[in-house]
Amino acid sequence: MCRRILLLIVALLPISSVRAGVFAGSSTIEGVSYPKMGEHRVTHKIFFKLYDAALFTEAGATADEVLTRNCSFRLEFRYLRSISKAKILKSADHMLVKNLSAEARSRIMADTEQLHATYRSVHSGDISSLTYIAGSGTTFAINGKQLITIAGKEFAQYYLQIWLGEQPISLQLRDRLLRK
Repeated sequence: MCRRILLLIVALLPISSVRAGVFAGSSTIEGVSYPKMGEHRVTHKIFFKLYDAALFTEAGATADEVLTRNCSFRLEFRYLRSISKAKILKSADHMLVKNLSAEARSRIMADTEQLHATYRSVHSGDISSLTYIAGSGTTFAINGKQLITIAGKEFAQYYLQIWLGEQPISLQLRDRLLRK
């Protein structure tokens, strides 16, 4: 009996450990094709699949250019389960406190409040994105509908620390997005 179970586990290992890319190889932003730099699936407590995330950047952009916001890019999320607006905002606020000084948080407080006012609960299959266009600003969209654009580089530099900072929501997520 144990031998059968072991054989079944071994037989299923390649299937469970290999996951094809969920996202296309590129995304079109303002009529320009941005290649995918990396992607990752985020889970909670190993078993609960939350979302898949991908980072699309200008052709030839480096991880350092993304981290310093010296190129345009899109951070896209495909949700694998429903997540309430309250949980999303609680998590975002927690990560901003973890990553930013009180002064930095106060500098983007008004913009953060405007962005958070546009958030909504998401459901399995929904797609959201944060698109940073260098020299312009950050646009938040859900299911392709642009909800708000926050002008300037400063907001993007601070807010995107949630996923791309020194202490992101997941180191593995950040590193896979940036192909580190």
